[in-house]
Amino acid sequence: MEKELPEFLEILKEKDPQYAGNILENYEKNFSNGALTAKTKTLIALALDAGNGDVEGVKALTKQAKELGVTEEELLEVVEVVEGTSGFQGLAAAMKALE
Repeated sequence: MEKELPEFLEILKEKDPQYAGNILENYEKNFSNGALTAKTKTLIALALDAGNGDVEGVKALTKQAKELGVTEEELLEVVEVVEGTSGFQGLAAAMKALE
């Protein structure tokens, strides 16, 4: 995986390279095209992170989504879905996708 890793994965990679490698291999598989596109999977993950209030996750996934060609309109719809399912807490986190 050539993308910049979150700090916790960098630490894990240093402490247990084999385990970290398994996690990263699974991540690559989960976020590649299959029945769902990589773009769709990334938007789902973004919505889940927002619903859980994970602002840093939302920021990282927004960057990844934009690299996959996600538009501002698509991000806005994700934000609206998050508000509808997670209320204002999810909305507050999801808004980081529009900054």
